[in-house]
Amino acid sequence: MRRIFIKCALSFCAVLATAVALNAGKPVKQASCPKLPDDLEKLAGDAALLQKPEGLEVASYVFPNYCATALHNKMYSQGWTEYNLVRGARPWFEGHDQPRTPLLGELDESLPSTWEVYNKLCKQSGVDVLIWDWYWYDGKPCLHEALENGFLESSNRNDVKFACMWTNHDWYVLYPTKMTDGSVAYPPSFIAPDFSYEEAFRSLSYIVTRYFNQPNYWRIDGKPVICIWDAARLEQKLGLAGVQRLFGDLREFAVKLGYPGIHFHIVGFTSSHNVEAGYNTSGSYNPMNWIAGRDFPSNILFPDYGEVAAKVAFGVWDEEYNRHGTPFIPAVATGWDSTPRYINRGVKGAVPDRGQWPGCTILANENPAAFKAFMQASFWYLNCHPDVPRFVTIACFNEWSEGHYLLPDNRFGYGMLDALAEALGKDSQHTHHSANLE
Repeated sequence: MRRIFIKCALSFCAVLATAVALNAGKPVKQASCPKLPDDLEKLAGDAALLQKPEGLEVASYVFPNYCATALHNKMYSQGWTEYNLVRGARPWFEGHDQPRTPLLGELDESLPSTWEVYNKLCKQSGVDVLIWDWYWYDGKPCLHEALENGFLESSNRNDVKFACMWTNHDWYVLYPTKMTDGSVAYPPSFIAPDFSYEEAFRSLSYIVTRYFNQPNYWRIDGKPVICIWDAARLEQKLGLAGVQRLFGDLREFAVKLGYPGIHFHIVGFTSSHNVEAGYNTSGSYNPMNWIAGRDFPSNILFPDYGEVAAKVAFGVWDEEYNRHGTPFIPAVATGWDSTPRYINRGVKGAVPDRGQWPGCTILANENPAAFKAFMQASFWYLNCHPDVPRFVTIACFNEWSEGHYLLPDNRFGYGMLDALAEALGKDSQHTHHSANLE
């Protein structure tokens, strides 16, 4: 029976319409809207609904760009990694937490030894599945070195399940270039494989044949999982009939190889025909960025993490559940600050306007306590929706350049991983962390 959901008593829009004044670049406290962790139990209505659901699996996305790759050896220089952007980040205003650096060092993710450390962290903290951003350009896999040479060769790989996210967006030069006219450019470099049915099938069938037979490949109801980044773009490129043909042929191919089918999960941008196209579930990669942009006025330069998280958990998930057709999976994130990928625009105007400056999303007040509450809110949602498969996704395990990651850093140490473990009801992990370095 469908539950009647408790909505936030306070109006997000009414409160957020109040401008946030700035003093030396830092937001001044104003009348606030509901936020996590402060208002978690009030928003949930029943504390029992905040308990971990039976059979829950926790999946976290992996961005495989923190090791040398053939793609970037060709594009930039030998050995380039995205650690270059992270290391080179600088504060844009007083109190800005940049650079954010890895507490364990700039580990080469193409090495099995790196994943032997990371897999221990996953097992200790409660990450059951790593969903790998998986790319295919110019007729072949790209940016796959961390998965192939690192994770799959690690001695403890079977402690963590994995799946692939077919990331159907064009590849761009990651760092911006300021042009002579003052504009900033991110030139496209490689085209995504959804430009034709044949290329889409070729790339997706590679996932089927290469990874489905791995003993720790993730399955839902026995079916191997393929995540699709942009369902809207795929339908735009191939048409609804083309997507139906693609998924039908892939499922038939999987059955011929001995699998019971394929579970397709939408990660990023949803189709308006989820059910007709053949998707099983849908969700979001990192909801914080798009909800901050959609629901928080532009005069708030740095939306508050706890307020955005509360809006996502107790507003957006329910909206998406009613909109998507397919079961909607809750997606949480540790934060967002993508300034390592931007050129600082330098001077903010007299009237605060987030679109003009900083020109990207920077969340304020990220912290482990708020993230723990965000995780617990996902339990509330799943307990309220028994028809939704029992998993939650986290952005991200290692996305340093966009400022959302579980890995320990120079701000909170192991705080985000410990917060996850606490939310899942695990014993304190703090005394175990040194073992990861053995």
